[in-house]
Amino acid sequence: MYALKNANVYTIVRGYQENQVVIIEEGKIKEIGENVEIPENIPVYDMSGKYITPGFIDAHCHVGVYNEGTGEPGADGNEWCDPVTPHVKSADGIYTDDEAFADALAHGVTALCITPGSANVVCGQMAVVKPKSNILEEMMITDYVGLKCAFGENPKNVHGSQKKMPTTRMGVASVLRRELHNAFNYKTKKEFELAKPAEEGKEKQPFEKDFVKECYLPVLEKKIPLRAHAHRMDDIQTAVRIAEEFGLKIVIEHCTEGYKIADYLAKKGIPAVLGPYNGTKSKVELRHMSLEAPRIMEEAGVKFALMTDAPVQRIGSLFDDVRLFIRHGLSECAALKAVTEVPAELLGLSHRLGSVEAGKDADLNVFDGEPFDFRSKIETVIIEGKVHFGELK
Repeated sequence: MYALKNANVYTIVRGYQENQVVIIEEGKIKEIGENVEIPENIPVYDMSGKYITPGFIDAHCHVGVYNEGTGEPGADGNEWCDPVTPHVKSADGIYTDDEAFADALAHGVTALCITPGSANVVCGQMAVVKPKSNILEEMMITDYVGLKCAFGENPKNVHGSQKKMPTTRMGVASVLRRELHNAFNYKTKKEFELAKPAEEGKEKQPFEKDFVKECYLPVLEKKIPLRAHAHRMDDIQTAVRIAEEFGLKIVIEHCTEGYKIADYLAKKGIPAVLGPYNGTKSKVELRHMSLEAPRIMEEAGVKFALMTDAPVQRIGSLFDDVRLFIRHGLSECAALKAVTEVPAELLGLSHRLGSVEAGKDADLNVFDGEPFDFRSKIETVIIEGKVHFGELK
C-alpha cells in the first residue's frame, strides 16, 4: 500500500479535481478524495505540481502481430488464404518483445486492444493486454473482446486477386450474411438439441460442437460486439444494416467517412473507434479523411474512441492525437474520454479501466505539467499499482 498526495487528477467520473489523495493497495485504487486519511507507516509521494490521468487505452492496434522493424517476417496479423477466419485469435500471434510495447508504456498506453488485420471478411478474435510483462498470460486481460470483420477494398482486393469470392462490396456483404445465417442456424439447433430430453431407455448423447461456428456465439448472444472495419460511408451503412438484421452489437472501426453521416450514427446509437489520423491518405478509402471528424462526431452525439492502428501510426502517438484534435475543436473532456472511459466501455472493461476511482485498476499516468500542453511529458506510468516507467519520488 502507498499514497499519492496533493495530486491534480483527471478522474473522468468526477472531472478534474485538485489536492487529491490516492490510496493504492494490491493493484487497485482503494480510495481517492481531498480529505482521505492516509494510513500510518505507508510510503507517501508528494504529487504537488503533477497531474494524474487514467492509463490510456488504444482501442485498436496490431502491436505484437505486426512487429516494428521486422517487415514480412514479423507480420502475423492476416490469415490470407481464407476470407472467413472467426477462429483465429490475435493472442496467438503476439510477439511480446515487440518494441512497440515499450513505446506504449513510455507514452502512457496501459491497455492495448490487439486485433487481426483486415484482409478477410471475418478476420478473427481481438485481445486486450497490458504492457507490464513479456509473458503473455501475465499481460492478458481477455483473449476475445470482439469479433473483427472487414468491409471495403481490403477483403475484396485480397481475395479478388486470388480469383475467389469476394471480389466486390456486394460479395463482402454476402459472405458475412451467409456466415451469420449459418451460425444463427447452428445456435438454434444447439439450443434445441440441448433442451431435448433423452429418448426413453436411452442415454442422451452429447451435442457435437462445431469449432468454427462456436466462435460466433458470443456475438450472436450480444456478449461481445462485431467490430467492423469500414472506411467509406457506404461500407459503414452496410455494416450497420447487417448488424441490425441479426440483432448484433456493433462498433465501427476507423469510420473515416463517418463524420459525413454523423447524425445517422448518433440516431442509431452506433459507436466508433476513429483513426488513424497521424499519417497520409495512402489509399482510395482514405481520400476524405478529415481532422475535423472527431469534433463533428462529438457535436452530433456519436460515442467514439481513438486508435493508432499501430504500427500504421506509432502507438506512442496516441495522446498526441488527443492534443491535435483539441486544436481542431474537440473538447478536452471528449478528447480525454476517447482514450480512457469510452474504449473501456467498448471493450466491456469499464469495471476495471478508464477512470480514476475506487475499485478500479491502479493504472495511472503522472505528467510533469498540464497534460493537454504539448510541452508536458509523462514522468511515471503505473500499472496495477506497480511503477513500470519512470519512478515515484
